[in-house]
Amino acid sequence: MPLAGKYKFEGISYTHVQRHEPTKFLYQSPKMIEKKYNKQITEALTKENLLDPNSSDELKIKITHRREFIGEATFAKSDRMGNIYLTYEVEVVRNGEVLRHYGSSELRFNPGVFGNLKGLVGQNNDDSFENKAISANVKEIVDTIKGMK
Repeated sequence: MPLAGKYKFEGISYTHVQRHEPTKFLYQSPKMIEKKYNKQITEALTKENLLDPNSSDELKIKITHRREFIGEATFAKSDRMGNIYLTYEVEVVRNGEVLRHYGSSELRFNPGVFGNLKGLVGQNNDDSFENKAISANVKEIVDTIKGMK
C-alpha cells in the first residue's frame, strides 16, 4: 500500500538506559535528551517537507538512548562518559494498521578520530559528546524515514 508521503508526528517514545549514576560530573537529564530528540526530529522532518498534521499516515518513533560510562562494568567505575548507543524503531501507521516498520540494531555513536581520542583519555565529562551523538542519531532516523516509500 502506498504511503501518503507526509506524516503526522506527535513526538517520540523515549527510553533512557544508564547503569551508573555519576557524582563528579553533572550531565543533562533524560528529559532534556528526550526534548532534544523531539525538537531535532521535528525540525529535520519539517525541513525535508515530510510533516502534515492532517495526514492519514502517522509516524511512530521509539528511541532507546543508552549511556555507557568508562569502566561501568568493573569495580573501577568512572563518571566520564564512554559511549552513546542508539536503538530505534520507526512505524508508519494508518487507521491503526502498521504499513511500514523498521527496527535498528544497537548502534554505537562514532565521534570520529578526535572524538575517539578524547574518549580514550577520558575527557568526556560534559554534554558536548552526547549532543553530537543526538544530532548524528537524528540524522540516522530521518534518513530511515526518507527511505520509506
